[in-house]
Amino acid sequence: MAKRVLSIETGAWWTKVVLAQPYKKSSQILDLFYFRTPDRTVEDGMIRDRERFLAALKEELAKHHITEKNVIFTINSTKVITRDMAIPFVKDKQLPGIVAVSANDYFPMDVSGYTITYKKMDEYTEDGKKMLRLLLIAVPDTLLNGYTAFAKSAGFTVESFEYIGNSVLSYAKAHYTVDSVIIQLEENETIISIMMGKKLMFQRVAPNGYASTLATVLEHPVLNVSDEPEAYHFLTTHNVLYKKPRLTEVKTPEDESRQRALEDAYADIKEALGYHIRVVMTALEYYRNQSKKDFYGVMRIVGDGARIAGIKKLFTDEVALELAEEEPFANVHLSRNVNREEAMEVDFTSAIGALISPLNIKPKETAAKESKQNTLRVAYLAFAGSAVISLVLVGSGVLRYMQAADEHDRLTRRIQELSYIQQIYDEHEAIKAQTAEFITFDLMTWTDNEMALNLVRGLEEQLPDTVRVLNLSLNGNNITMNLTSPDELTVAQMLLNVQDIPCLGEVSVPNISETVDEAGNIVWNYSVVAVYQNPSETSLADRLNQLDPLESTAGTGNAQETE
Repeated sequence: MAKRVLSIETGAWWTKVVLAQPYKKSSQILDLFYFRTPDRTVEDGMIRDRERFLAALKEELAKHHITEKNVIFTINSTKVITRDMAIPFVKDKQLPGIVAVSANDYFPMDVSGYTITYKKMDEYTEDGKKMLRLLLIAVPDTLLNGYTAFAKSAGFTVESFEYIGNSVLSYAKAHYTVDSVIIQLEENETIISIMMGKKLMFQRVAPNGYASTLATVLEHPVLNVSDEPEAYHFLTTHNVLYKKPRLTEVKTPEDESRQRALEDAYADIKEALGYHIRVVMTALEYYRNQSKKDFYGVMRIVGDGARIAGIKKLFTDEVALELAEEEPFANVHLSRNVNREEAMEVDFTSAIGALISPLNIKPKETAAKESKQNTLRVAYLAFAGSAVISLVLVGSGVLRYMQAADEHDRLTRRIQELSYIQQIYDEHEAIKAQTAEFITFDLMTWTDNEMALNLVRGLEEQLPDTVRVLNLSLNGNNITMNLTSPDELTVAQMLLNVQDIPCLGEVSVPNISETVDEAGNIVWNYSVVAVYQNPSETSLADRLNQLDPLESTAGTGNAQETE
């Protein structure tokens, strides 16, 4: 909100106006003032007589040379209802839906006539689960619609609506760091808020403000007060809580009667002001019972009721908390043009706090219009996006087609360049076919005895020197040999070596015996039974692969991949 803005808080007896220039982290107060609200134009936050109120507001704005039209309205009404809500922790974007669905369970009325908003209070853990505490705020639509209509007739642009209970919290977050109990003494309500640092832990609204005390003042003619503003002035200048009324002279029975009437009036006013103590004590006790812990911090009293003479001492005497008092506007950047003496006659805390972090409450009609505009905007954006996407898709399709066409031309040229390979391949296949005929014929005419020569050569190469072959019998595929060895080690070596003869298949020793020869030496006699490794078990494809180095190496994993 970079432009200058007016913060307007309407009350039954005073209307407060703040002109500010918002910045990123703070606002400069360019001007602030208050004026008496025209009689019976505002009732419990509702502007009843728009024309009279607007005329008075325009007159005051003209006096201060203010022409700004951007406005934040702070609502001060007992018709606004607040409730605490505890839910399992969820993301911020899910909160509006949850609040809308659950609102009926937290308010004692039909919420269809209310605009529901919320404020995050605290995050905590309960039974191992992360929880979130919210402050729900229900504002009557009649209030919002009334202010919207007034703003339209005045030519104002409503930046946002704010609730007086939240505006003071925004002020506290911006300026206070110590844990605080903030007591707002407003016209028609008393608001008790407990802040832990910058977190709102608890808030209660009692529908009874200092207006009831003003009514008590008006009930006693002896005080010579004619209306509420005069009654307020009487309370701020007469300490009825700690001083007794004294007539300058008491000489006649009429003087004595007037003295008693004054004493009765002071007693009634003191009783009325004492109600605020009971409200605050009840709220603090409820917080202790709910949170199971005491509060340690300071007490702050704000609102117009805080200017009643003796009220702060009353709270200090009754509430076991230290009162934190600060100079008005100590933390506020005021322009030199501001009349500080006039500004201290009423409390501007809520009007200034509304500029910091308003709730941004919107009437349902305004929200519906914005939603419709957003829908149309989304539709336009979707249409524009679809058009752009279509163009992109068409463009990318054309590009892919052009790339594919170039690749096709390149491959066609490559095929033509390598066409001679087809001729070589065809010749190679013809030679393989002819060779296959000869290999097939060779396999069909094979006999086992063709491997006898290979067997003899293998025995000569593999048998140990000390092994003697007594006889060798060949019967088809079966081979029987009788051998002698001087020791068992030689027998074992023979068996290992025989396994390496390529033409032999299965080899076994069915019997073995130990004897002594004529010279007295130990001799091992044994038989060896074996079979030929049948060449017919080698398939035709394997034989053909021997003619084709590429195919023979493809299955071994040794072939090199080529492009």
